[in-house]
Amino acid sequence: MNFSLRIILVFFCCLGGIGYAQNNLSKTIDSILNISKAEDRALVFEQLITTTDLSKNTETIARLFHETGRSYYKTKNYEKALFYLSNAIEIKKQLSDKTSLNKSLFLKAYIYNKQENIAESYKILLEIISVKNDDIHTCYAYKTLAEFEADKGDFYKALDFLNTALSNKTFRTNSKYKSQLSRTILWVYGVMYESGTNVETNKADLAIVQSHQKTIEQHIEIISKVPFNLASTYNNLAIVYDSFLEFDEALKFYKIAEKIYKSTKDLYYELDVVLNIGVVYSKQGKHQLANQQYQCVINESDDIYQIANAYDNLGYYLNTEFATEKIPFLEKAVTIGSDLQKEAENGFQLPTIAQIKTAESEQDVLIYLIDLADHYVKAFKQKNDKEYLIKAKKTVTLIDQLVSLIRYETDTEASKLFWIEKGVNTYMLAVEICYLLNDVTNAFYFMEKNKALLLQENIKTFQTKLTLNIPKRDLEREYKLHYELISLQQQFQQQIHSEEEKQQYALKKEEYETFMDSIAMTYPTYKKTKEHVEIAALETITEMYKTKKEAFVEYILHETDGYGIYYDGENPAFFKIENVANFQEQLRKLRAFMTKRRMNSEALKTYQTIGFEVFNKLFPFKNAAQRLQNKKLTIIADQNLQYIPFEIIPMRKDGKLSDAYLVNALETSYVQSFSLFKQIQKKQNVPTEELLVIAPSEFEDQELPTLTGTTEVLEFLSKYDNSVLLTKREASKENFIKHRNNFKIIHVNTHAGLDSVSKTPWLAFNKEKMTLTELFGLENQAELVILDACKTNDGVNLSGEGIINLSRGFFYNGTQSVLASQWNVNEEAGNEILQTFYTELDNGNSKSKALQLAKKAYLQKHKNTQNIPYYWAAFTLTGSTDAVMLPSKNNNTIFIIPAVLFIVFILFFMYRKKVFK
Repeated sequence: MNFSLRIILVFFCCLGGIGYAQNNLSKTIDSILNISKAEDRALVFEQLITTTDLSKNTETIARLFHETGRSYYKTKNYEKALFYLSNAIEIKKQLSDKTSLNKSLFLKAYIYNKQENIAESYKILLEIISVKNDDIHTCYAYKTLAEFEADKGDFYKALDFLNTALSNKTFRTNSKYKSQLSRTILWVYGVMYESGTNVETNKADLAIVQSHQKTIEQHIEIISKVPFNLASTYNNLAIVYDSFLEFDEALKFYKIAEKIYKSTKDLYYELDVVLNIGVVYSKQGKHQLANQQYQCVINESDDIYQIANAYDNLGYYLNTEFATEKIPFLEKAVTIGSDLQKEAENGFQLPTIAQIKTAESEQDVLIYLIDLADHYVKAFKQKNDKEYLIKAKKTVTLIDQLVSLIRYETDTEASKLFWIEKGVNTYMLAVEICYLLNDVTNAFYFMEKNKALLLQENIKTFQTKLTLNIPKRDLEREYKLHYELISLQQQFQQQIHSEEEKQQYALKKEEYETFMDSIAMTYPTYKKTKEHVEIAALETITEMYKTKKEAFVEYILHETDGYGIYYDGENPAFFKIENVANFQEQLRKLRAFMTKRRMNSEALKTYQTIGFEVFNKLFPFKNAAQRLQNKKLTIIADQNLQYIPFEIIPMRKDGKLSDAYLVNALETSYVQSFSLFKQIQKKQNVPTEELLVIAPSEFEDQELPTLTGTTEVLEFLSKYDNSVLLTKREASKENFIKHRNNFKIIHVNTHAGLDSVSKTPWLAFNKEKMTLTELFGLENQAELVILDACKTNDGVNLSGEGIINLSRGFFYNGTQSVLASQWNVNEEAGNEILQTFYTELDNGNSKSKALQLAKKAYLQKHKNTQNIPYYWAAFTLTGSTDAVMLPSKNNNTIFIIPAVLFIVFILFFMYRKKVFK
């Protein structure tokens, strides 16, 4: 230790002596802070601590510990820094200054981040926001948490943190805070849309980005103070405009960002923009300019991820039709991005999941792998070399594992869906590879992986939570609050300038977090419930269909490609749907025809012709009609096929249409996927009552007309014992929630539809509607739910998830099967079919057989215009087809006849007595 530092130590030790120090400690700390070298400051502070009375927890003592920790942080002695900061925090927690506490907490979190201990940093940042203060450290805690989430791919959780911060009045009215949060929101969208070519652009996202762009422009002088921040903002804006194919706007912002980075000599970020400009040039067909940009990055960058990205773009956009010329660049991108240059000296090898994780490049390498797999397949088609197919199959298998890993590490549904959608095109490519290799087993796996993953994950998590024996009312409250919060968040994101929306969101967020904290205290493991989904194997499923007169058919369908697997005990028929563009157009026409209330002879003929062509594409194997005859067919549809009831498809081009329908030949049922169905069946329902009927018939919402046929429904269903009939005002949402978990069969006779703005499905009760989001989390025990209303099977079709409809809500909660409608049901025809359906169930038939017989009976009874699909085909059965025992019918006849005879006898006796009196 040098002589001058010894003098300083002696001087400050005298100042910091017991007695005198307590009165002058604050001034002493101020003096020490004037020491220029952090190492010297740290030593002096540490010596001061040893000579100071620490028996009282005062703000000054806490400050002493904080500044000692901060000084050691400056010297990069993180262990000592954390030690002294922890002491400061313990004292500050006993005091009332939240801002001072957050200051120490934030520095501690920052040090953990420097040590790459993200878990500890994350935990402390959550502690900061739980203090519920409105200081700068709280604002930056939200910002940093958002950055952590975006880095791991949970983009919507990142946005949730930022929107929560913006719901704080101080943050949204303070120009500095508001501009920082808006800038970070733009960064999240930039990362999200830069993360790959498979991202489907969402117009709502563009509107949100443009709203925050206005905020940035209003506070441009604040952001301009730090040129780097301004350049980053313009770069992220450009990325979003680029994704929406607004190239002129994108280039404008890219070039502004490039100019700023160049002036500040931030070469890495400058080259990042150079790379992005190259992609725009490639999309515009300016290949020479684009290649100059890519080569500039390769030659000048020392960042492996940046170089890998340049090679990927160079290969992907290379101006050649030969895939084999592109592949070396794409392979190099994978190698460099996985940090495996040395390992690649002896030739290209796919990285392992572990190697990709070690390189911390999951999202980047995923893009390169997708591009590589696609070009392996193209190379096979051009060269007819099977080796390319084998490479492609290994690559898509790795992609599947990587997508699953990223999705599993995210928490929010929106982010999970984002990564599911990224995998959708890969699953189609994987099935194509399997088709070319005649590998039906793996094709089945990829078809299954393509469907309802999010729903399956949610059901599995929900069932795991149930095993913790948490009271059901608490589970239901969590889901109710969660989906209310999501709904408010969507509104808030789209109306970021609405004070009312912000306030509602903030209040709901606080209510949800308070509730979840109380649950976590009682059930510490509750929030950790998370389960990997299990994908059904073809071998397991075919075993179920070997000895029965049953069959299944599963499809994967996109706008340009489609495949199917059919199995009925013989060898599986693995087929390709030819001319898919034309097939999609036929499906659209078929969908338009099936909802028509009237069709003339020409329309009927056209319908039968198109329908028969669809049949041949759906079942393009030898003797399809004969193999289907008298079968019990389980259908796993995909994309637009999910809107088509297979029963309406004609099996013959000529002859009477009503005799040609598929419904005449076999019974049908649907499942979203076998994997999901197996998950649903794991729940053991034990309902205590038989039949719940909810039939409002009249509605307070004047836009919903009275249901005149409800009386007929009630008369029919009232014949069953142990049934509860809720009508008119009793048919309320509250009563549905109260009773829905006790019954084997739930029959809802009402109106249903989709919200015109959000497209969320809803079910009407007497006073109000219940949305799908409200339905989630309400457990039920039903073996069968009958949604006797219009469009209960309708909804938005999400890639990789299927139709988001009311049926989905019931399956989520434990229902084994749902009978629902594809379109607006004709009330009279619907009542007739459902009554026959009940009768056939009463006869001991399975649900699918009962529905087939009900539809056939209707077709036999009604001729001409009333046997077109609109009248008889709306209802479809999804889920279990097992027979369900109906409650016994009220049989009052044996009592009524004797009673009538007794009354007649009494009257006759009284009459005779009166006559002969």
